[in-house]
Amino acid sequence: MTQPNALWYTRCPVPTTSGIAQHFRWLHAEFAQAGIALESIRAAENKAVRRSHYDHTHPNMFREGGNVPPLWARGLGRDTVVVGITWVDEEQLILVRADSAIETVEQLRGARLGLPLHDSEIVDIGRAQDLRGLLTALEIGGIGRDEVTIVDLGGGDFDLREQRDGERVHLGAEALLSGKADAIYAKGAVSATLIEKHGFRAILDINAQDNPLARVNAGTPRPITVDGTLAREHPEIVARYLAVLQKTAEWAATHPEEVVRAIAAETHASEAAVRRGFGPHLHERFTVALSPLNVQGLRQQKDFLVAEGFIQDFDFDNWIDPAPLALAADIAPGILLDTIPSLESADA
Repeated sequence: MTQPNALWYTRCPVPTTSGIAQHFRWLHAEFAQAGIALESIRAAENKAVRRSHYDHTHPNMFREGGNVPPLWARGLGRDTVVVGITWVDEEQLILVRADSAIETVEQLRGARLGLPLHDSEIVDIGRAQDLRGLLTALEIGGIGRDEVTIVDLGGGDFDLREQRDGERVHLGAEALLSGKADAIYAKGAVSATLIEKHGFRAILDINAQDNPLARVNAGTPRPITVDGTLAREHPEIVARYLAVLQKTAEWAATHPEEVVRAIAAETHASEAAVRRGFGPHLHERFTVALSPLNVQGLRQQKDFLVAEGFIQDFDFDNWIDPAPLALAADIAPGILLDTIPSLESADA
């Protein structure tokens, strides 16, 4: 079967193993040896190609990142498979203004909770994410869903074409600053950045919950999905991609400062925000695995999205393909990484 001359990859602007591997061009270098170019979905000029970050329609494509788009795409019948999962815990905060009278999550009863509502043909990722975070907070506080007011925060369409941080608009932050909402959900480097910029105060960190399944949301766990045709016809290519990620995770575990710098570039956040948003053990969290916990967390997120009407249901078990990751374990020892990190990300 003819080998593809190009592979496409995409990752969310969050901590991902793929993000580190492309940042230092390790994926590019590995496949260049076989005469295969590595192209970025997010850097594409064509918006239809960039949209594949969400709908997974582009051939020969790998994706690592938030779980809502790949779950949505699979529910629509997209031919994709999950070949690995990462679990990077992150700060998940309920934020209020510094001058708010709300001090604890139990005091959210009767509050107005800001919830994004995007005008988009794709699944509303921001709404799904924030709704799950807010509902988890209400459950922790012993508050019923009907005891709060949801305030819809209108927004535009999604397009992951790179923007600098100063150009981003955060609907929840605007709502808090204007007084339209009393509390919002934010996570990771975004939550840390909002605190830095606006002095917001956290009344709850969902990430402090002991039960990892209580921390499941759009960003945790993060599946690695691949075009089904590529997985069936070229399993060795998929395995090699995963092998580079496994070697990247090994490298990351002993290079905490370099990881922080890479993730700061990936998220367009300060290094301080990355450290706060993802904690001191971030560099140890990039292993790709299909462990029972990882799979259970992803299944739980699928069930939530189906129940809330964000996605269509599908056969979850048939979506998981462990074979490439098993083959990657045999390939990884032969992968050599250039250990001299680049100063800038490989693409915009």
